[in-house]
Amino acid sequence: MNKSKWGVLLLTVGILAACGDTTEEIGMEEMPEEEMVEEEAGGMDMNEEETTEEATEEGTEEEATEEEATEEATSDAPIAENGVASELLAKGEMTSFVFNEAGEFNVFCEPHPVMKMTVIVEEGAELSGEVAVDIADYEFVETTLTVAPGTVITWTNQDNVRHNVAFQ
Repeated sequence: MNKSKWGVLLLTVGILAACGDTTEEIGMEEMPEEEMVEEEAGGMDMNEEETTEEATEEGTEEEATEEEATEEATSDAPIAENGVASELLAKGEMTSFVFNEAGEFNVFCEPHPVMKMTVIVEEGAELSGEVAVDIADYEFVETTLTVAPGTVITWTNQDNVRHNVAFQ
């Protein structure tokens, strides 16, 4: 009797498994090929459009963030004028100043007064916007720099000792 129960059980499982396959095949055969292709293509197009939209949105967000960072750096930079000095900068730290007034600015490092540079601000100068200057080996990498009014210069300390940017 045990053998007959197992036989019935296996037969039932076999029939159910076969019915499952038959049902899927009939479901697929009922839908014409053209509709299947259109359905699949429509699904793919939608995914591609979503991916493109997501990439475009991400690109727009990145551009907006970069623009905001530039605007913040410009608006946060103090005005370069005689008697003003930055904090001491550790290696990798930066300081920025905006040069609005035409004229000549003598720049130096307070702890190391032998470190000097000159910034000339004049209308029509080729350099404008934002300019980067490194501080390395106990000197300003640029000794003389000519910029247009409104230019922001950012100094980055590359030395292991502290430096600053001061104006005479």
